[in-house]
Amino acid sequence: MGLKSFIGGLWSGLRARQIAYKARHALEIQQRTFHTLIDHASNTRFGKDHGFDSINTYGEFQQRVPVRNYEQARDYFDRIYRAEKDVSWPGVPIYLAKTSGTTSGAKYIPITRESIRMQIAGARDALMLYMHETGKRGFLKGKMMFLSGSPEIGPNEYGIRTGRLSGIVNHFVPN
Repeated sequence: MGLKSFIGGLWSGLRARQIAYKARHALEIQQRTFHTLIDHASNTRFGKDHGFDSINTYGEFQQRVPVRNYEQARDYFDRIYRAEKDVSWPGVPIYLAKTSGTTSGAKYIPITRESIRMQIAGARDALMLYMHETGKRGFLKGKMMFLSGSPEIGPNEYGIRTGRLSGIVNHFVPN
């Protein structure tokens, strides 16, 4: 067994235990995350428009924030696209993920430093759980291939880097 495989085994076991802990305490972790997100977004345009500063429960959130599609929230997305600060999250997103769907043509979803870290963590945790559950770590010795959309990223006319989400994530995969 190589050093990478040995360390991968230790790390995957640690992550599996951490994830199991989170599963056992899911409700309290979700409530803490909810309050953190509401707090972080309370001074944004979206947060002010929906009274985030006085939301304390998920029920209050449901009452103040209607479910809507992309077109119904278009004003917020257009402001974000134009690099307006503090629209739905503090600051300006570091990327806009371009997506196409069955309605409205191209859509641009904001990607923040926090959200890109979560994308990477999700992929890493999937590999960690695979190693833990199967005991297979030999793939760490070789090369890996990831299938994704185009890794091309370019700025929009307002200077925000724009590309496909999987292509954006490619830029964070270690060589």
